[in-house]
Amino acid sequence: MLFRGKPKPATLVHTLVGAWRAETLSGEVKGEILAWFHEDGSYLTRNQMEIRGVSVQPVIQTGRYRLEPLDRTRFRLFTIDENGQALSTTVRTFVDNDTMINEVGRITFHRLGVAASPPN
Repeated sequence: MLFRGKPKPATLVHTLVGAWRAETLSGEVKGEILAWFHEDGSYLTRNQMEIRGVSVQPVIQTGRYRLEPLDRTRFRLFTIDENGQALSTTVRTFVDNDTMINEVGRITFHRLGVAASPPN
């Protein structure tokens, strides 16, 4: 098993595909991030924030993503918007099939059930 090499991107994509939810808290800003990753390489995220108890209009982003494996559980996630502009590059880790951690800010995402569908 010493020379197994890096995991295949398809294996990581298979684990990533689905609906994910994370809660964030920074000072007086509370947030909820919902993300849907699809097998075709597209994604949709919805970021809802509440500042000092007042809800802010949610921010919805769509585009394409690409994964770069780093090891068996860690990967670099590249996202671009629907216009082809690079949005972000993050390093994430799968704790298990239903838990993913974004290393910047230590944001923990949990998988949502099959019935969770993206907003229209």
